[in-house]
Amino acid sequence: MLLSEQEKAQAVRDVRELIVSSGVTAAVLRVEPSENLYGSDDQSYSENATIPVEIVHTPPEELSGKIDATLSVLPDADVLAEDRLRIEDVVYRIQTIAEEHFFGTTTHQSIELVKLHGR
Repeated sequence: MLLSEQEKAQAVRDVRELIVSSGVTAAVLRVEPSENLYGSDDQSYSENATIPVEIVHTPPEELSGKIDATLSVLPDADVLAEDRLRIEDVVYRIQTIAEEHFFGTTTHQSIELVKLHGR
């Protein structure tokens, strides 16, 4: 074993501290249960929760030009692929969600976002 359980737990705490210390939060917008329009972006969303995030507005050059921002969120953040996120009065659609691992421990989730214009 390369890292002890205590070292893995410390890595999770360190990443949590970095995300929370950014001071940025996102409102998680979830489709209202009464809506059932498959494939439509015109569904009604309501705020489900507020979560701490670390946001990078200018993704690295190797990412597709279709990504407007990337986020790091806590590993236990209640975020679904079909949710929308509102950050600083801008609404984003989630493109991808991926767990990030450090020696077998999930430290956070990475999310790629696409800005929804006119929303």
